[in-house]
Amino acid sequence: MKQNQTLNIPRWLAKFILNETKSQPNNQQIFLAILEPMSPEEWCRIWIPVIHPDVEAPYPGERSPTGYMKASIMTLCKLTGYSESTVEGWFYGKSYHHTLGILLRCLHILFQFQRTIKISDKT
Repeated sequence: MKQNQTLNIPRWLAKFILNETKSQPNNQQIFLAILEPMSPEEWCRIWIPVIHPDVEAPYPGERSPTGYMKASIMTLCKLTGYSESTVEGWFYGKSYHHTLGILLRCLHILFQFQRTIKISDKT
């Protein structure tokens, strides 16, 4: 598997993907696409209105609606275990470890999967 230079994943995870997909090389591309890091801003724009239905997501280029940042920070603190000040810094340009982006992508996929299961259970 040739690792994409823009995709920085832990070595142990790359080895796992290689091992699990050695008989199906096309699945490597699927795994790598799934593991494209997701920024905290991107994750929150999608999931904060779902997790907190009373909180509206901001429109691109506009200020965050009342309660959005607080809900985003508190939710990410609970999901990641980081402190409020650390999480708040991510929204103001402070860097974060690349594995956070992978974690957020994985949570995004899990939440999507959960919603799909709930929808199929209703039918």
